[in-house]
Amino acid sequence: MLWAACCVGFFGFLRAGEFTVSSNREFDPSSALTLEDVAVDQHANPSMIQINLKQSKTDPFRHGVDIFLGRTNMDLCPVAALLAYIAVRPPVPGPLFVYPDGSFLTRDKLVASVRQALQGAGMDPSNYSGHSFRIGAATTAAQAGLEDSVIKMLGRWESTAYQRYICTPRSTLAAISAQLVAGTQ
Repeated sequence: MLWAACCVGFFGFLRAGEFTVSSNREFDPSSALTLEDVAVDQHANPSMIQINLKQSKTDPFRHGVDIFLGRTNMDLCPVAALLAYIAVRPPVPGPLFVYPDGSFLTRDKLVASVRQALQGAGMDPSNYSGHSFRIGAATTAAQAGLEDSVIKMLGRWESTAYQRYICTPRSTLAAISAQLVAGTQ
């Protein structure tokens, strides 16, 4: 379940609060992401999943927006991850992401679980927050050379605020010194 949630969060450029619930007691189907908000383009071998995000921070009038996730045919694939999770999802009402015991994936549980996994992998978990999926998606999109307009659309940014999300890797910053020297010769 956690893998599917992380893939949806990253590939959907989502805020953690857009695919989790605030607590096990505060599930509102009119605003939270549910199984009914997920659709596939075709039942046999789907290549795309459409997720209806009923509301978000940038949607104060609750018009909703559709998020599209495409199959990558690689190990890191949001379509494969979400379909695998849905196949084993407990048949309980509630939000899209639920644990086998029927409890809900909350923002706090998501952050704690990802931090625990990062620490287990020898990484510093303090660098992670619930916004890291959105930051990581914007950074990865920029590094992949996606146009600014596409990054803005995918992240549902109406201004240039998305630029604050893009992190330049240290290795890129360090390589600039050599480029500056090469430019002077």
